[in-house]
Amino acid sequence: MKLCLVVPHYDHVAQFRKLLPALLDTRLPIVIVDDASPAGAVAELERLLGESGGEITLVRHGENLGKGGAVTSGLRKSHELGYSHALQIDADGQHDVAYFDNLRGLAEEHPDAIVCGEPVFDESISKLRYYGRYLTHALIWLETLSMEIRDAMCGFRVYPTGPVVALIDRKAPGRRMAFDPELLVRASWAGIPIRYTPVEVRYPEDGASHFHYLRDNAIITWMHTRLVVGMLIRLPMLLWRKARGRSS
Repeated sequence: MKLCLVVPHYDHVAQFRKLLPALLDTRLPIVIVDDASPAGAVAELERLLGESGGEITLVRHGENLGKGGAVTSGLRKSHELGYSHALQIDADGQHDVAYFDNLRGLAEEHPDAIVCGEPVFDESISKLRYYGRYLTHALIWLETLSMEIRDAMCGFRVYPTGPVVALIDRKAPGRRMAFDPELLVRASWAGIPIRYTPVEVRYPEDGASHFHYLRDNAIITWMHTRLVVGMLIRLPMLLWRKARGRSS
């Protein structure tokens, strides 16, 4: 398994400055995708990367495409560079790098699978965010007719780059906050295995959220509408797969 790190970034320089030493300690190549951050943030990011001494590839967007657009660019670049797997970690410091080896180990056991962190939250998560995840999970279980996807929101994952880039090429998920859950639903439909390992997730006090309440909730609502329709189109296949699983 040839592994690199993929880090989507938008104006998180202060948080990324704290995260970078832990990323460098992994001794893995890093692909960081800057999603059209303000000029000052880009200059500081380039300075940090230039001084780091790490094996880092910087991809820059000319316009803001959202987190999903940044992750997509990172996966494409990783695949282009010859990496069989990419470990996605957010730039804002909410993911604990201490769980990196657990994700990599499970990916080595299941190289064809998407390996996801299953969040264990501390008190920093808001009640609205916490209970909102359960609503998302219920919709996703409906959309896949399965409880295989135990969490669809956590962006701490290892992707097999070949199958996932091919999946995106066939039908690109939403570019913004809909990307993480939609990609897993489409992966489940395509028969790509999904595995989980627990990871601690915290929301840093100095973290800046780029979630736009009205815009992103509208995007997520439209995503679930499309996925429910997609489930109905695939209903015979999903029922057949479910029946075959019970009989095997």
